[in-house]
Amino acid sequence: MNERSSEEILDMARSDIAARRIQSIEARGLRELPWRYGFIGLAVVLLIGLLAWPGMPLEWKMYAVVHGVCAQAHTVDMAGLRLPLCARNTGIYSGFLVTVLFLLALGRGRAAKLPPMPIVAVLVAFVVVMAVDGFNSLLVDLFMPHLYTPRNDLRTLTGLGMGIAMAVLLMLIMNLSLRQNPDPNQRVMRGWVELGGAVFVNLLVLAAMYGNVAFMFWPIAFTAWLGITGILFAINILLAALFMGYEGRVNRIAQLAKPATVALIFTLLELGVLSAARFWLEAQGLIIS
Repeated sequence: MNERSSEEILDMARSDIAARRIQSIEARGLRELPWRYGFIGLAVVLLIGLLAWPGMPLEWKMYAVVHGVCAQAHTVDMAGLRLPLCARNTGIYSGFLVTVLFLLALGRGRAAKLPPMPIVAVLVAFVVVMAVDGFNSLLVDLFMPHLYTPRNDLRTLTGLGMGIAMAVLLMLIMNLSLRQNPDPNQRVMRGWVELGGAVFVNLLVLAAMYGNVAFMFWPIAFTAWLGITGILFAINILLAALFMGYEGRVNRIAQLAKPATVALIFTLLELGVLSAARFWLEAQGLIIS
C-alpha cells in the first residue's frame, strides 16, 4: 500500500476541518432558527399592538410607552400634534438613530477604531455643551439664578450633538465587544467631512421641527421614539449577549437572535414598569406631570 505524502495528509486534514466547520455552522443555524422566528413574531405582535390598540391616538400611545424614561417637559408641537418626547430628548435620540444609520450607510458596521483626536474633542464638546444647557434649564425650573433663558430649539440642537456622540460611542462598543471580525484599522468616523455630514443630516431634523413642516411630524416622532427605545434595546442586547457568551463571536446579525429576543422582553418590561410607576405616582399627586 502506497504511503500518503505529507501534502496529501495536510489536504485531508484541511478538508476535514472545513467540513466540521460547515457542520458546526449549520447546526448553530438550526439552533438559532426558533429564536429568529420568536424575535420576529414578538416584534410583529408589539408593533400591531402599538398601531391597533383601540381608544387612544397613536401619538399618545407612543408618549405612554416612554413616559417612564423621558421627562416629557418642554415638548414641541408640530401641525397641531405633540411630539412624544421632550425637545431635548427628541434631539438626543433622533440624533442617535440618524447618526447610526448615517455611519452604517458609510460602511462602518465593523469599525473598531476611535475617530481622530480632533473629532473626539468635538464630540466631547457636544456632550459638554448639552450638559451646560441642561443644567441652565434645570436652574430655571428650580427658579434659581441662571445664565440665559432656555429655548426649545437650543434644547433640541444641543441634544442632537449629544446624539451624534452617543452613536459613535455605542457603535464602537458594540463592534469591539461582540464582533468576531472587527476592523481595528477602520475608524467609526474618519474626519471632518463625515462629522460635517452627520451634523448636516441632523440639522435637517431641527429645521423640520422648528419650521413646523407638517408632513415631517410622524417621521420625526418615530425617529426619536425608536431612538430612545432602540438605545435601551441595544444596551440590553449587549448585556444579554455578553452574559450568554457571545463576546467576540458575532459575524452575522442573525446570530444575535437569542440575546435579541431576551433583550426585547427585558426592554418591554423595563418600559412598562417605569411608565406604570410614573403614571401611578402622578395619579397619587406625588410628582407633577
